[in-house]
Amino acid sequence: MKAIRSRQDEHQRLERALRTLSGCNRALLRAKDETTLLQEICRVVVEEGRYCLVRIGRAEHDEARTVSTLAYAGSGLNEAEVRALWWDDSERGHSATGTAIRTGALCLVNDMQAHDYPPMWRDFARRRGLGSVLALPLYIEGELFGALSIGAPEADAFGSQELQVLREVADDVAFGLEFLRLRQRREQAEAEVLRLNRALRTRAAVNRALAQAGDEASLLQEICRVAVEECGYRLAWVGYIEADEARTMRPMAHAGFEDGFLALRRSLAASKIGRTMAACLDAQRPMVMRDVTRNPAYPFREEARRRGYGSLVTLPLRVDGELMGSVQILAAETDGFEDQEVQLLEATVADLGYGLAALRQRLRAVAAEETVRRLAYFDPVTGLPNRARVCQLLSQALEAARSERRSLAVVRIGLAHLQELNATLGSTEVDKLVQAVATRLQQAVGDSGTLGRLTESEFALLLPRAGAEPATLLAQRLLAALDQPVDVSGVLLDARSTAGISLFPGHGTEADELLRRAGIALTHARATGAAVAIFKSGFDRDCAQRLALMGELRKAIEHEQLDLYCQPKLKIASGEVCGAEALVRWQHERLGPINPGQFISLAEQTGLITPLTYWMLEAVLRHSYAWRAQGSALPLSVNLSARDLHDPKLLARIEGALATWGAEPDWIEFELTESALMLDPSAALEKLQQLKRLDLRLAIDDYGTGYSSLSYLQRLPVDAIKIDQSFIRGMQRDGDSAAIVHSTIDLAHSLRLLVVAEGVEDQETYSHLAAMACDQAQGYCISRPLPAVEFQQWCAGRA
Repeated sequence: MKAIRSRQDEHQRLERALRTLSGCNRALLRAKDETTLLQEICRVVVEEGRYCLVRIGRAEHDEARTVSTLAYAGSGLNEAEVRALWWDDSERGHSATGTAIRTGALCLVNDMQAHDYPPMWRDFARRRGLGSVLALPLYIEGELFGALSIGAPEADAFGSQELQVLREVADDVAFGLEFLRLRQRREQAEAEVLRLNRALRTRAAVNRALAQAGDEASLLQEICRVAVEECGYRLAWVGYIEADEARTMRPMAHAGFEDGFLALRRSLAASKIGRTMAACLDAQRPMVMRDVTRNPAYPFREEARRRGYGSLVTLPLRVDGELMGSVQILAAETDGFEDQEVQLLEATVADLGYGLAALRQRLRAVAAEETVRRLAYFDPVTGLPNRARVCQLLSQALEAARSERRSLAVVRIGLAHLQELNATLGSTEVDKLVQAVATRLQQAVGDSGTLGRLTESEFALLLPRAGAEPATLLAQRLLAALDQPVDVSGVLLDARSTAGISLFPGHGTEADELLRRAGIALTHARATGAAVAIFKSGFDRDCAQRLALMGELRKAIEHEQLDLYCQPKLKIASGEVCGAEALVRWQHERLGPINPGQFISLAEQTGLITPLTYWMLEAVLRHSYAWRAQGSALPLSVNLSARDLHDPKLLARIEGALATWGAEPDWIEFELTESALMLDPSAALEKLQQLKRLDLRLAIDDYGTGYSSLSYLQRLPVDAIKIDQSFIRGMQRDGDSAAIVHSTIDLAHSLRLLVVAEGVEDQETYSHLAAMACDQAQGYCISRPLPAVEFQQWCAGRA
């Protein structure tokens, strides 16, 4: 009976071992991962094999030689007891599990209470009701991995056949682990290949984008799009580092599922993770973060979880050796961005940095070419086409006009007195005036034609399809737009201009010819006082004559070929001669006497007016010196032009001339026209104050024609005003003129100014002025202008 019972027990034990083997094989077939497999095997051993305890442990090669429990099953076990295993050569390491791992061989303890079994493990077995235990070493790929330990309640539980089956169980467990690891490595390799292919596709697509890039923003956006749409990343974005103290990362482009993620503030200096990232970027190293939703160092864990981000890599973006920012790519998987993938992405971002540098260089070259083009073809002050560009545009317009058999007009608009203003105010203020003039002209032109700037003081207007009448009307409209003064830094500057017009085909068929003839018409308008002039065939001859006359005038000034004339002035109350206005006359050796208005106007236009003024100054002082030596002491008046006021050498020349002739300031008086003063009131006032400090007498000539205000007149350091002859000559037939003269005399006297009436041509006017208490008179009823020698004789006859 005992033998039969023994065979029955052995049979039952074999059956439980076989059930365990069968259950383990099923578990192996269904296994997806190590943790699930091992836990299922432990369940099978306890529930199906009906062993009381099972544990699968992995040998750790740490200093304490611990055994990590990977899975276990059994009733009444607590976590601390399960985890407490070692395999060192000490009492604690002499458990069945520790011995099997240490020796690499099966360890069977038939009686857990035997005296040769370590006391701590006998105590453990007693508490858990263990009678015997079997520990089987597990080998994976030829190396000891750990052990499978199975406990039974009875002593001597494991017979030879059961041991053989359980060895197979251990082998199957080891095989299953090896198979799962091989499969896992294969899947990882396949995933790595996919990720590498993804990175390779990204690099290839980036290089395509670099080759086609037109601007930086589009390039960055295309890089992000490629990474997401073609290569499967969850989000890609490019950020540039701001130059602020916090080193804020400013997103420049992105693609993928973002949903407000980039609105989160990112600063490389404000947080630990930011400083870590900054250190990586500065050191030109990538920064990889896996499983970002569980990484405590990542500040946007919850935001990443909601958006499906699993891992990320941040790659430094350098352009021309300088750190510009970063490219950050986020993947859905938590274990993304292995080394090879990151290396490829690093190379891709390096390509991007090189491409950005090349793009910027190309854009700089394009900008430089555009700058050169603008400098070559556009005026830097106004932005309008310059002379070269105007000639190009005019040539193109002429081609079209010829082919379509239609007319075309060229208008040249010239600003008066710009050179004088430039000398006084400087180029910066004059540039502001020119800009304001260009704006007014452009507004007036509208879509009618093309406006350009030919010279410092001239604009040109091309009018396709225009004839004489529409060109004239538009020119008049343009000049009207410049009638009002221009406010430049609080100073009102005169912008009044004149215009000259040439027409295709009547006045020429080539661009240079039309521009030249429009310029000749402009010169004619200035010379004649007209606002607008259309070119005529005789203007060419006139222009040539004017050029010749200009050269001859310069020669006449240099060689003392001019004559000094004097027009006497009388004190009205007593009839006494009180001085004269110095005038210049030119007796041309070939042309005879030249009209003063003609050659003085020419001098003003060509810059000869200042040399002519200095000639007058010397001539006046030379004659005054001679007269005073003969006992005559009448002062002479010399006219100063607007250009003279802006001559920086004027004061020195006057002081030098006075010193040369030993003259006193009362030998001479300077007259300045009201219109000359009003061109630049502030500068004129300053110059008059400088002249007055030389104790010179000053008078305003042509008073009433220059729009000066009473407040301005009060500020001027002048001694006299000369009422313009247009008012004096109209006194007898125009009551308004008489009223103006009378009120002007009263005003001047209230300001303690002497009043001179010029253009007095009859005795009736003279008497009328006497009744108004006018101080002095000058005009034909007194005397025509006389040569200086005759003036002296005339004065002697009056005496």
